[in-house]
Amino acid sequence: MTRSSILILFTAALATACATPNALENFRHPEAGGVKRAAYEMQCPESELEVTDLGGWTIGVSGCGKRAVYKWAYGAGWVNNTAVDEPAVKSAKSAK
Repeated sequence: MTRSSILILFTAALATACATPNALENFRHPEAGGVKRAAYEMQCPESELEVTDLGGWTIGVSGCGKRAVYKWAYGAGWVNNTAVDEPAVKSAKSAK
């Protein structure tokens, strides 16, 4: 392989890596369906959801007194990775 071929391949790989959206952008993108799915599953309007990047293509979502964790699964999209509905704030009664 010539030096110019290696340089072209390296530049193409670098351009592809830079063009890849991060998890938060992907989750919010309408075609990815992350926010729409979270709003449906949490029974909460999209405008009331707070979205946090937890790293490793994992997103935390809270809103309407609920929270959930979504994980990117190749071939399936954003999948709820929360075992049960978790309240965002525990009430005083449940803390006893």
